[in-house]
Amino acid sequence: MKRAFLKAPFTVEIRDVDREPTGPDEAVLKVMACGVCGSDVNAAYANREFHPFGHELSGIVEEIGAHVSNVKMGDRVAMESSSYCGTCPACRNGHPELCENKYVPPYYGFAEQIVVKAQTLVPIHSLSFEEAAIIEPFGVAMDLVDVCDIQLNDHVVVFGAGPIALLAIRLARLKGAGRITVLAHAHSKKRIELAKFYGADRIICTDQESPVEALKGEKVDRILVTTPPVTLKEAVQIASFGCVLCDIGIAKTPQESLCELDINQMHFKRLQLRFSHATPALFFPLCIDLIEKGLVDVKPLITHRFALEDMQEAMTTIRTDKENVGKVLMVEHL
Repeated sequence: MKRAFLKAPFTVEIRDVDREPTGPDEAVLKVMACGVCGSDVNAAYANREFHPFGHELSGIVEEIGAHVSNVKMGDRVAMESSSYCGTCPACRNGHPELCENKYVPPYYGFAEQIVVKAQTLVPIHSLSFEEAAIIEPFGVAMDLVDVCDIQLNDHVVVFGAGPIALLAIRLARLKGAGRITVLAHAHSKKRIELAKFYGADRIICTDQESPVEALKGEKVDRILVTTPPVTLKEAVQIASFGCVLCDIGIAKTPQESLCELDINQMHFKRLQLRFSHATPALFFPLCIDLIEKGLVDVKPLITHRFALEDMQEAMTTIRTDKENVGKVLMVEHL
């Protein structure tokens, strides 16, 4: 079967590989759609060797192991990027988000097929395969908003306008945010358009004006940070007394993961700094339900579609066409 491999700088190889054997608790999934994640983009900058990639995927169950009962052949499903075990102390104490023994499937969704434990597979009902490929980043945005605990009429500031930030904007609006301000780069024209579509009231282009100056004197209740760690310094300056800051941004390199924070300022402003890390992946049924009910429309998020054999073009597009890129998918047509 064919599988894509990625290394820096944004170099993709499509290789013929043997499919892994199927275990008794595993299923074989024909991949129908797979999204390019920000972590894949980071790998395209940092990976020194070729690695398979892709974990935001949906597909059709083609084979199941002897012990599999939650899905059957022919089912249309999305794949969780990690699943809680259900048996460790954290899970049994009602905190699956703190699972100590989570299962992480192999991340090679940019392929014709993938073999995973069937526990990761969730029926997608009436959703298209493309919509279902958005469920994984949607769940990440859900975790971010949930951890931040947005309250009615809050002024929410969102750092970044990538796919997770865009979905978080819509969720913040559903949560009852009174005002949403988004910080983005001016060149990200499509994502700025999408930010407004999903509910942003104001866009501040950080390459044209200082967000600290632009928001001076305004009450900021909640901050969602999806940008690299260095931006936390500005987030602390923007935050009002009692503000909750929730961070999900990651760095490309260990050096870029370091940042300076004024702890005295955080102390005297009584800030809370929280971190979201959506592993295990939760909220898939809720995300599916919200899309099916029309409360969150993920289709406009998808701006580019490529076949598996064109994944080099897909990654090049992400790197060079920042003005027009929203979410990039690999799609397989029946």
